[in-house]
Amino acid sequence: MKKKILEIFSNIKKFYNNVNNKFFFGRYKSTYDYINKKSSMKEYIIKFIFIFLIITSFLFLLFNNFYYALGISFVLTIFFLNEVILNNKKIGYESYILSQLTIYTSQISLLVGYNNIYASLKEVIKFLDYPVKKDLEDVIKKIDSGISITDSFRDFNEKYNNRTITLYNQTLDLFNEHGDSDAGTVLEIISEEMNMLKIKKDKFFKYKKEWRLNFYVVVILCLIMPLILRSMILEIYTDFMASFGSLIMVGVLVMNLLVIKKVEAIYRDQSIGEGGYK
Repeated sequence: MKKKILEIFSNIKKFYNNVNNKFFFGRYKSTYDYINKKSSMKEYIIKFIFIFLIITSFLFLLFNNFYYALGISFVLTIFFLNEVILNNKKIGYESYILSQLTIYTSQISLLVGYNNIYASLKEVIKFLDYPVKKDLEDVIKKIDSGISITDSFRDFNEKYNNRTITLYNQTLDLFNEHGDSDAGTVLEIISEEMNMLKIKKDKFFKYKKEWRLNFYVVVILCLIMPLILRSMILEIYTDFMASFGSLIMVGVLVMNLLVIKKVEAIYRDQSIGEGGYK
């Protein structure tokens, strides 16, 4: 009997963990791990409550039904946290990483004019921040253990998946093995590609940000339209919602969620062809 009870509790715990990882804090935490930020349940709960109260207030005015508002707000809050808010953090992090990689290439290009490749790698670390700094320190440790520069950079290149960075690091190995008085010039040309990539991505992001903002302005205007009608023709609005209006509004909300999910997926994809580690 005891074994059966423990098995039931184990299954309940497993079910809870699966649901949590798919919809709640587990998913939020995994997204934060992607951007190298520590997340806490307290932070999640505070954001959840704040957003939940705002959405519940809006939906209560919309449906005039407290239970409708609670149930739908719960779903919308989870969606908003895991899709919209974290998208901004992801994109900000990716922009930060590109800035760090640009600093890395430009500084190495300058340093090789006065040092060898290995000394330049050790020197450039002080200009960088986490996580690029830590990853480069790992590369140097591998070089110290006798591994070639190309092999030492393999994990680094794979992680950042940028063909310009891969080419740059492979060129470092070439100059380290054979030497070349034009190393600084060649590396500077490749470094300039990184600078141009950052400029293009910044412009691309600015365009997408404006496009996304315009989209949400339209969504908000559409959603507050029923509230305007309610304030103007309360009796007709009440009768409409009491019949089949609530179902129509739920359908409208679901349709908006699907469209928002698609828009956020497009917004999240900031690639302009810079990938290509392999």
